[in-house]
Amino acid sequence: MGNLNYFGSLLVLIFFFISCQKEKQIPDFKLPKNEEVNAIIKALINSDRLEIAPFLGKKKKISFCEDLQKLRIDHVEKNKLPKKAEGESELIEFLIGFPDIPKEKFFFSKSDSLYIEFQNKNFSTFKISQNDFNEVDIKSVQEFRNDINKKAEYFNFYHATIPIISLDGKKAYVKYTLNCSGLCGAGYRVYLEKKKGNWVVVKYSEEWVS
Repeated sequence: MGNLNYFGSLLVLIFFFISCQKEKQIPDFKLPKNEEVNAIIKALINSDRLEIAPFLGKKKKISFCEDLQKLRIDHVEKNKLPKKAEGESELIEFLIGFPDIPKEKFFFSKSDSLYIEFQNKNFSTFKISQNDFNEVDIKSVQEFRNDINKKAEYFNFYHATIPIISLDGKKAYVKYTLNCSGLCGAGYRVYLEKKKGNWVVVKYSEEWVS
């Protein structure tokens, strides 16, 4: 009986040690600050490389949706060819890299993988405020729906996804979309870097156009 008690206590200690080791391996991630998200969206709006900036300062302000949409992160299915992600989704492999392809070809590094997953799981909603974005007219989703229902009138507005940010806080990825009542809609992928404390658009690509 004494030996059984000894081995039982030993097993409890082993399991406790293993669980503690696992807890130590879980990174203590924190979501990006609101100010950082706002700064990234501001950089997107004001960048001379994108189509929004030329319309700033006009008498009628361009409209921007207050709700940033969650960018769903998917994975390439095992033993299947990767499919192009569209809309508010993205394949993480296209951001951090595929095996046997030089890492320089991808914007984020594999070390960002867990943090990207963390953001995708925990950052589900974000609203931007008119007080922080005086250069554009911030509207709610319902206001845009009301505009859309006025079929006789032309409308257009932009909306963006919640930025995905690298672990070191120096890179960000956003998708943004132009919605309109004519054949002028388009979707873009935007890559930003933080240089000397400011977010800058370093490259972008057109994802789709109507």
